[in-house]
Amino acid sequence: MNKHISEEVLALIEQAVRHINFGSVTLVLQDSRIIQMEKLEKIRIGEQPPKGAGKTAAAATGVRMRILQSVDGMEYGKVAMQIQAGQIMQVERTEKYRVGKLTGLHGDGI
Repeated sequence: MNKHISEEVLALIEQAVRHINFGSVTLVLQDSRIIQMEKLEKIRIGEQPPKGAGKTAAAATGVRMRILQSVDGMEYGKVAMQIQAGQIMQVERTEKYRVGKLTGLHGDGI
């Protein structure tokens, strides 16, 4: 479990996920901390929003677990959660690595 995510940040992310019927929430991590959240909501014309989607305590616990599992162990990168009918349907995790001094580039370290 990621110890760097405060209860306030988790509540903010959960709220964003619960209030989207169709769209995505993307979390940007740097130094193992969430530094940014991007929220994209799609509005489907002519469709009724799902009733009660994401409103139960069990659903809220599931959202929190998915968030924590998705960012666990990541130092740099993005986690994008795709939401359909008020439910997280897909999680994409893009991890980035910081590369230090390159060795072997000019014959050193060989």
